[in-house]
Amino acid sequence: MNLFIISTVSCLLEYIFPSLIRYITSRLYTLNKHDLELRKNLVHLKQEMTGISIVDEFSKYAKLQRKYNKLESTLKEKVNERLSSRMKMQISITYGFRMLNGLLMFILLYLYRNKPVIILPKGILWPIQNLLSWPCYHEDSISMIMWLIIARLVVATCKI
Repeated sequence: MNLFIISTVSCLLEYIFPSLIRYITSRLYTLNKHDLELRKNLVHLKQEMTGISIVDEFSKYAKLQRKYNKLESTLKEKVNERLSSRMKMQISITYGFRMLNGLLMFILLYLYRNKPVIILPKGILWPIQNLLSWPCYHEDSISMIMWLIIARLVVATCKI
């Protein structure tokens, strides 16, 4: 029974974990106070620029325009840096988990290759009992390999 639970949970986590990591990293890498302050300054400068006539006060408008462009480029750099570090974190954690999960599956397959995951009542798997019990050949059972294939197919189908 433990083998059944461990293998099923592992298959479920293979598909749930990336979404969970995406959610957590989006919460960790949110806008900080400095970025919000930069956005407020940009809005303030834009309002100030709309109040100035370009023809009458060109030098003042140009100065505000340069200041606005500088703040905007600084904000874009910070946002891109934050998104880049967020993606690096997501990818490294997700693929790290997939490697550990794959290692767990490999170890489970190696240790329990000849043991059934589930033993069902006699005759319930009649037409395909030999296929589902391969390689352990325990009558009316599902082997570890076949259970992993079934569980992954079901989880992948439900994910869509």
